[in-house]
Amino acid sequence: MPSGWQNQRGSDMKLYSTTPLGDFTGVYFNRAAGFSCQYGPTNPVPYNVTGHANGTSVGFTVIWNNGIVNCNSKTVWKGTLTGRTLKMTWVLTGPGIQPIYGTDIFQQQWP
Repeated sequence: MPSGWQNQRGSDMKLYSTTPLGDFTGVYFNRAAGFSCQYGPTNPVPYNVTGHANGTSVGFTVIWNNGIVNCNSKTVWKGTLTGRTLKMTWVLTGPGIQPIYGTDIFQQQWP
């Protein structure tokens, strides 16, 4: 079932396709201040997101290349789903980039 999620940094994730095995795909609109690959007028295409859910365990990945802006990096989130809240830890990696770690809390916006 399609769903929409927003984190505390103002980024949005829209999930469109899920399989019975828990795989899902969608798009990610990056609005995290201080990070490259921002969604906006000069970069109007969101980034693809792919992931997997198994019970309350959730993980997903965004490769920061949408055909318009390529940041030569990816972010992997892992965490848990409780109700309509995803509590996630993440790591941003790429060639020549020191890994950056953080946390995000996503709230389900719809359905």
